[in-house]
Amino acid sequence: MSRRATNKPVIKILSGALCVAMGVTGCSSSSQTSAGASSRGTFARSMSAACDAGTKEGSLNYWSATDAGDFAKEIAPFEAEHPGIKVNFTSVVPTDATQKVITEIQAHHSLDVDATSTDLASAQPLFDQKLVMNVDWSALGVPKNLLRTYGGVGTYRTLRDFLGIGYNPKVVAKADLPTTWDQLINSKYSGRVVVDPRGVYLSGLAIAWGQSKTMTWLNNLIKTAKPQSVKGATASIQKVISGEALFTTSAPASAIAQQKATGAPIDIAYLDSVASQDKYGVVLAKAQHPNAAACFLGWFGSSEGQAQQLKVESKGNADQLTSMAPGAKLSVSTTPDDQLVLGKVSPEISKALSN
Repeated sequence: MSRRATNKPVIKILSGALCVAMGVTGCSSSSQTSAGASSRGTFARSMSAACDAGTKEGSLNYWSATDAGDFAKEIAPFEAEHPGIKVNFTSVVPTDATQKVITEIQAHHSLDVDATSTDLASAQPLFDQKLVMNVDWSALGVPKNLLRTYGGVGTYRTLRDFLGIGYNPKVVAKADLPTTWDQLINSKYSGRVVVDPRGVYLSGLAIAWGQSKTMTWLNNLIKTAKPQSVKGATASIQKVISGEALFTTSAPASAIAQQKATGAPIDIAYLDSVASQDKYGVVLAKAQHPNAAACFLGWFGSSEGQAQQLKVESKGNADQLTSMAPGAKLSVSTTPDDQLVLGKVSPEISKALSN
């Protein structure tokens, strides 16, 4: 088992005995301590060591927004390789997952979850309250390009789902597509552009543009194009497939790909700023099965796990698009400052769309 020293202070939320059992460095043996966000002791076991210890734990509880049926297909290879580790799965959206964890901690209950895949904005309270375990994912074999240190805690990106505009190629010819977001501000599209009222898709543009430019653009879009407000990617894509709308701005690449695979007339176009929906794997600092959780998420970050996610859900994890237009820029959130931007813009977008 590899160990890595740390000079950071230890948070008192796990027993010293548990720290030893988990293979975590930097934990005190005389008081309740944590390998969590600000210990910052580090879970630094190899994949084989974590999986061997995880087999002794026997199971883990994992939460993500994935459909339960899809998840069962995705993890079939993991279950075959590690029959001694049962993955108990709950489908829950990231914001609800965060609230459930905080509620259980405040009530002094044992956590019902060991690990989750979440977006950083939704998980920010977990990082702020030092409830995320610091894991050396490189020791578990996760590729370097997926690794991120966030708030002093090691995590890794489990997926990157790029966002564009969905369109029906039977209705709009590729040559007639807008190539910039500004080109959507056109009266000829009046009532034919779909937006999500929650701001979860358009807010990503603010990473590249800033809050002021994003809101100016949105208010001009509302005034000129009078967009339809439709909640959810699937519902918005159906509007485009049926011809009720020309474009949806609620268009993750995976959702478009899955509909396209059924033969539906739908495709995606990327404009001059390309946002994404990113998710990150975290193990909770008070996890009851930390080794099993690390083993599973280590596998999920491997080429095999990532291939399964792409195969079943059409969700990729590339750093950049290969099909971006010349001069187009990524608008992706990777830092706490980015999260502050999103946290301010999303409610402003929702407010503007509700007026």
